[in-house]
Amino acid sequence: MANIAQSPSPSVPIFAGENYDFWSIKMKTFLSSQDLWDIVDEGFTIPEDTSTLSQAQKRELKENKKKDSKALCILQQTVADAIFPRIMGATNAKE
Repeated sequence: MANIAQSPSPSVPIFAGENYDFWSIKMKTFLSSQDLWDIVDEGFTIPEDTSTLSQAQKRELKENKKKDSKALCILQQTVADAIFPRIMGATNAKE
């Protein structure tokens, strides 16, 4: 079987308490490459009553929730354990 060359996964920068400016620029670029930066930067609103949403609006809400969870997961994984307590209370990526 042929050996298929795969592009390596991008390296995710880890914030350990130093060089925040560098880390934040790298994270913005990384999250942008994953189509997640807008959800971190702008957030999204969950309507109080979702029963009146159209199917398209429900799909969009579901996609936003998924993107937000993915972005939050990435952010949680990219800080050192010593930094994690500072962000562990966040329930969405924008926080």
